[in-house]
Amino acid sequence: MRRTIRLVTDGAVVAGCLAAAGPAWGMMKTVCASGCPYTSIQAAINAASPHATITIENGTYVENVVVDKPVTLKGSGSGTVIEPAVSNPVCSPGSLCEGAASNIVLVQADSVTIKSLKLEGDNPGLTSGVVVGGADIDARNGIITNHSLGVFNGLTVSRVQVSDIYLRGIYASSGGTFNFNHDTVNNVQGEGASIAMFAFEGAGRMEANTVSNANDAISANWSEGTQFVGNKIKKSGSGVHTDNNGGSGGAADLIWANTISECKPDGYGIFVFAPYVSATVEANKVNGCYVGLAAFGSAVSGQGPTFIGNRVGGTGAITTDPAGTYGVYLTTDELGFGSGDLTATLTGNTLLHSGTGLFVTQSAGGQATVSASNNTIHYNGTGANGDTDTTVNAQNNWWGCEQGPNVGRTCDTAIGTVNYTPWLTAKP
Repeated sequence: MRRTIRLVTDGAVVAGCLAAAGPAWGMMKTVCASGCPYTSIQAAINAASPHATITIENGTYVENVVVDKPVTLKGSGSGTVIEPAVSNPVCSPGSLCEGAASNIVLVQADSVTIKSLKLEGDNPGLTSGVVVGGADIDARNGIITNHSLGVFNGLTVSRVQVSDIYLRGIYASSGGTFNFNHDTVNNVQGEGASIAMFAFEGAGRMEANTVSNANDAISANWSEGTQFVGNKIKKSGSGVHTDNNGGSGGAADLIWANTISECKPDGYGIFVFAPYVSATVEANKVNGCYVGLAAFGSAVSGQGPTFIGNRVGGTGAITTDPAGTYGVYLTTDELGFGSGDLTATLTGNTLLHSGTGLFVTQSAGGQATVSASNNTIHYNGTGANGDTDTTVNAQNNWWGCEQGPNVGRTCDTAIGTVNYTPWLTAKP
């Protein structure tokens, strides 16, 4: 297939292979499959001036691209495909393997934009022998910043499809600012540490993306303020999570209006791990996950998430836990990193069809302080359970009947250290 790359400089567009026609044309460069000076995306980047736009026409480009200046790579949609020329999906150390990793696009400049194209990590001309999700994976990473060189700001990835990647689909790994929007990522599940869309440190926005068949779908670690907004996730081990938010400074994260469904066995919908500041988890829909919403300790006493207006349903969830599934799971346990005090507030949530609607537990070295009000907790095996000496303040919730919890078959139960009096006598 004919491949054309049009390099846009100083706001003008050159289409095709045109000869210079006076001084204006002499300032421009054109790339195409034949008859032009440049025949690859990398060659166009190397020749481009800062802030140029490289327009890539339909075709399959077999390259490991390095973007080392502020440019825009603009494809023509799903017909513009980049496949890796080198296969090395499994290596160490870290995500970049000290330069040995097969990255489809490696970003090492500020103000880089990548949009309207497809990255395919399975090059049929290469054989890695690493088969995941039915694909022979060649790319370790899809788009990744080169954190070994420093911090890069202004990475935008928009309307990009990323498929069949071993470790990181789209990754702002260096800190700095980013915006990932309207992207589609599928089959990033090579190992337990695989993440479809990820940010380390820095601040940014992940909005209106679609992720499926991932180990972790969308997450941030040591975020300085990330907004996870309106993403759709299915068939993944976890939907959205934020870890150590605020530990490097910055603002609290926002997890808002995401839809997560069909989790993998023992999968989590949304969780907050060991934060330094208090994230807001609001207006999300989670269905078919082992745990719908969760929080694990905190790094600073008094900090922890606020859950507002989320809807959680356990129907269809798959778990190996004999205790069943959980709508909300709150604990001081930090999963092998000790314990931390946890403060969590739940308001206006709907928790349905789980083994336990709300579960609160604390381990030695941590104190859980939980307040839940104006929530609907109904059709669960157990409505709420506080299984340690912490008191769960669960006043003014709707338990499914006027008489309050633990009455008859239509009302959920509240057991352990849950203080449920008074309760709502009508659904909020």
